[in-house]
Amino acid sequence: MINETVLDVRGLEPPEPLEKALDGAAALQSGERLRMIHHREPCLLYPLLAKRGFEHLSGAKSEDYYEILIWRKGDAAAAPADSTPK
Repeated sequence: MINETVLDVRGLEPPEPLEKALDGAAALQSGERLRMIHHREPCLLYPLLAKRGFEHLSGAKSEDYYEILIWRKGDAAAAPADSTPK
């Protein structure tokens, strides 16, 4: 079973969502991933994650929010089965 932490940053003012996502990602251990819920796609986050050794999968779940899965690069236990690293 995958250990997944949910981080809901809807309603937070910038740069708080970005900071919380980076802090949450840094705390991930092997086999863990972070599910971030945001009111928009956090495009500035993606290159920062890649630079720090993380992969992500994102997509709009509704008109109201995006979900972004974040895990450590190379951590097959945490990566979603249907993921293509970005």
